[in-house]
Amino acid sequence: MPIPHRLLFLACALASPLAGAQPYKWVDAQGRTHYGDRPPAEAKARPVTAAINTYSGTPVLNASGKPAGPAAQREALVIYTTPTCGYCTAAKAHMGRRGIPYTERDVTTSESYQREFRQKGGRGVPLIVAGSRTLNGYSAESLDTLLKGAGY
Repeated sequence: MPIPHRLLFLACALASPLAGAQPYKWVDAQGRTHYGDRPPAEAKARPVTAAINTYSGTPVLNASGKPAGPAAQREALVIYTTPTCGYCTAAKAHMGRRGIPYTERDVTTSESYQREFRQKGGRGVPLIVAGSRTLNGYSAESLDTLLKGAGY
């Protein structure tokens, strides 16, 4: 008895190397997080063990009824910096280690960045902004508190 075409197709698809591909997560030099099955050789990638939801419809809710995982609302992070600021470098490294995306604005390169910096209450760098929350300066504990409040 011949094998139906659909079963043959299904068997081939399941035997495909992609069916068992291991997803990885890594952070590039700019602090951006990437996911894929083939990380760059120089990247310190780690296997992703949690399920990745690629569905773009109704968000998945956790037990408390709030959006879970990537569907959770997170506030965009902006960090105002200068090239010689050691605390700026430390804050960016901290976010990079945690895989948290951010936008960097060097206040020495743009008058509009300098204006934004002053309007947001900047007194010194780094100034880290997440929605209406701001953090002047850097300490790991203070940044973690800001990030938690921003949904990270």
